[in-house]
Amino acid sequence: KAANGHRPEAARVVPWFKQAYQGPGVSVCKDRWIAIRKGNKIAYAQWEDAGPFRTDHWQYVFGDERPKPNLNRGAGLDVSPAVRDYLGLSETDVTDWQFVDFRDVPRGPWSKLGENNTFVINDRKTGTRLVETQKRSGPEVQLVTE
Repeated sequence: KAANGHRPEAARVVPWFKQAYQGPGVSVCKDRWIAIRKGNKIAYAQWEDAGPFRTDHWQYVFGDERPKPNLNRGAGLDVSPAVRDYLGLSETDVTDWQFVDFRDVPRGPWSKLGENNTFVINDRKTGTRLVETQKRSGPEVQLVTE
């Protein structure tokens, strides 16, 4: 999104632009889910924003180009500490990522927290809460309906 509205190419290159459009000052990407893969492990997270170094490279975000050089050693995606730790990433690891529909996002650590989190919002509507229990093989998330 440009400072004064959406970029001219947005309606053409963002697949969900028409259905998500809410006005010139509202991002159509914020809070969209992405799958981030490192090796055979996948984490899911929600898109926050573009930048700080490049906000004009739609060919990378929605096409098949590599990220352009930037001050962050060529990083194409900055991730949260939770995603970094889940995937075991070092400072400049290479990952694959793509936008995904919410219906394709499985429950996991990413489904527990966040006021903008689709899982949390839906669970509040249905009265479902998450309870984390400990198993011999590690923590397990269980759904409890109240």
